[in-house]
Amino acid sequence: MTRRQEIIEILRNEAWSLQDLAVILRIHIKNIFEDIPHIEKTVRPKEKLVITPAQCLKCNFTFKERRKIKTPSRCPKCKGTHIKEPVFQIQKI
Repeated sequence: MTRRQEIIEILRNEAWSLQDLAVILRIHIKNIFEDIPHIEKTVRPKEKLVITPAQCLKCNFTFKERRKIKTPSRCPKCKGTHIKEPVFQIQKI
């Protein structure tokens, strides 16, 4: 099984952050950054990659409009740096 196939199988069972996936698969997080856009295209049309956006843990600001996969470095509202990572999961449509 390829790395992307492994990621797809893991995300079908449960929601994970990119950092968690990197630890599970024992690979550098940069590789997962590259894989996510490809996985998003691969699982269509029967499934969908659902992204729970990053959230500031200080003021609860949610990064809904953000299209980047990486976790933001700070909150635009309160300038806090304690940010909850976005979480990814594959769900059937």
